[in-house]
Amino acid sequence: MMQILFKDLILLVIYFVIFPILLNAQDLDTFDGRRQWLLKGMKDAELKGSGKYGLPKACARLWNNPDDTTATAYITSILHRKGQTMFDFPGVALALGKYRSSFTPGQIAVIKADLERLAKNNNKNGEGFLSHGTENQATMMWASGYLFGQYFPDAKWANGMSSTELMAEMKERLRKTFRNVYEKGYAEYLSTTYEVVVNFPVAILYEFAEDREVKEMAEAFLLYKWSIQSLNNFEGRIIAPYARMTRQEDYQPGDQNVTGTLYQHWLYWGWGDHTESVRIRDFKNYPETSYTIYSALSEIAPEPLFNELTNQRTTPVSFRSSASAFGKFGSGIPHMMMRNAYRSKQYAIGTGNFRWVPGGDYADHDTNAFNIIWESDDRFNYINCFHPYWYSDDNKNRTPDTWYRGCISPFMQTAHHESTVVILFDIPQQDPWPDKPSPAKWAWRNEHAGELIKRGMLRYPASMDETVEKNGWLFLREGTTYIGIKPLKDYYIQNKNNGSEGFIVVKSDYAKTGFIFEVGTKEEYGGFSQFQSRLQKSSISVDWKSMTLTYLNPKRDKIRMQYKTGLPMDADGLANSVPSVWINGKEEISYKDWPMIDSPKVHMNNRVLTIQNDTSKIRVDWNNQYPSITGTNFGLQIR
Repeated sequence: MMQILFKDLILLVIYFVIFPILLNAQDLDTFDGRRQWLLKGMKDAELKGSGKYGLPKACARLWNNPDDTTATAYITSILHRKGQTMFDFPGVALALGKYRSSFTPGQIAVIKADLERLAKNNNKNGEGFLSHGTENQATMMWASGYLFGQYFPDAKWANGMSSTELMAEMKERLRKTFRNVYEKGYAEYLSTTYEVVVNFPVAILYEFAEDREVKEMAEAFLLYKWSIQSLNNFEGRIIAPYARMTRQEDYQPGDQNVTGTLYQHWLYWGWGDHTESVRIRDFKNYPETSYTIYSALSEIAPEPLFNELTNQRTTPVSFRSSASAFGKFGSGIPHMMMRNAYRSKQYAIGTGNFRWVPGGDYADHDTNAFNIIWESDDRFNYINCFHPYWYSDDNKNRTPDTWYRGCISPFMQTAHHESTVVILFDIPQQDPWPDKPSPAKWAWRNEHAGELIKRGMLRYPASMDETVEKNGWLFLREGTTYIGIKPLKDYYIQNKNNGSEGFIVVKSDYAKTGFIFEVGTKEEYGGFSQFQSRLQKSSISVDWKSMTLTYLNPKRDKIRMQYKTGLPMDADGLANSVPSVWINGKEEISYKDWPMIDSPKVHMNNRVLTIQNDTSKIRVDWNNQYPSITGTNFGLQIR
């Protein structure tokens, strides 16, 4: 009897302990290993609710078993279910391109009839695929719409077009938009939420489109997007600034507040120390992770060159890039966001200065303008800093302490040189843009419209290995990475009930205030105490009346900054919140001359993108109607 019980116990241990460990002990060090592990983990994924999050899982079930009738039944019904949206279209396009033979003729007829009905530009009786919307919405609809025309050449589309006409219309929309992106960037730039959503429909288009010009457009677009993703990546995190931050980056999520692009970065390049911490349940429990399943299914992935851009950090690099305001077909005003970034082996810093549509587009508030990121196995490994401009005091979902969205202000300006950042705030009494762009928008911040919150604030993780407060400086240590923070006016610290779980918040409640940030390592300074000593000897001079600052950092670099007050309007009709900055006596370039991308291995300007290392070079020239892609070892590879 004891022998039987012992045997049963061993079996239980193997099933419930050993087997899950082995499942997660797959080869997660490579893209192919992560891809296989993820897709196999979706074999029996539950299919429920809308297609927005269910369709990727249904397609993954077909990857495991092409005869999975539960998956085909779910996909067949999705376009006439209540709650059908544009998010359904890429999944249907992928399923038809990859697993059409899994469906019965009757199921194909149902899908075709649904698509014919949805060839429209409204959401009456189902959301169509011929509208515009934001940039991620446009790529979802148009990339899928093109493929629908290709898949069903004899369809009777609701808008009266033939399939040939529908494909031509979608091709031209995509061509015009992507070409404009090559000239000026786009508004949903590096979004923690929507970057992955902008990308996967184009990857599906590239895989299944038969027209060579369409494939080349999709390839050029993805080469640009993967360039900025890999260049601005630090162990899965996006180096700031980035747009449309509607969720918080979190290595160890405990609720639904999980960002989608972080998981695509895990699939492509890993998360450094946290690569092994991902669990299949993350993809089953957190809806935003579902988009990464599409990236695993699409059969294309960034070349090794992009992996090198992401993960090789032996030599510190500074780089710049810019992004545009929103405009239909990528026609937005250029240089709305000017980014400065610095990435070394142990840490990265990202900052930005901005021009503003007076009153703001509805998504402007969801940009994050600053972060410092470092190597760590903790849940959080970054610092943010901002002024709470957007949110009113009494809205429980959008408060001054809402850190996972709204971390930007027109009254915050930045100077950045390598490992040094200076941030200044000059906050007026009243909001300069009442009732713009609409009363509904204004309602978000109406409680303090006549008395803006006077505050600059930052947060750092409560999990830091060591913190020291000395002589007006805050010093933080994580491993051998050191961070010094100098509040330029009095401050106070909150570590409870601050609306920011896992973080310590530092607030300086003045209309004119600011912070200096310095980052260093043991290799540079010899130790944490030496780092503290050198920073306390730094020379800092601030004239609050003229809003000028001069700072001589420990490396003897002289940073001078002149805050530009009053939000002056420029020729583009944007409110300018860009300071004048001099580094060692040399003034930084004007925002008008800011490059699309300028880094040691990636350059982009005037519709030309080059990506290169010692062995490979890719060049994309989109100055003609369609892109020309040349180079050695170039192009996307279908696995």
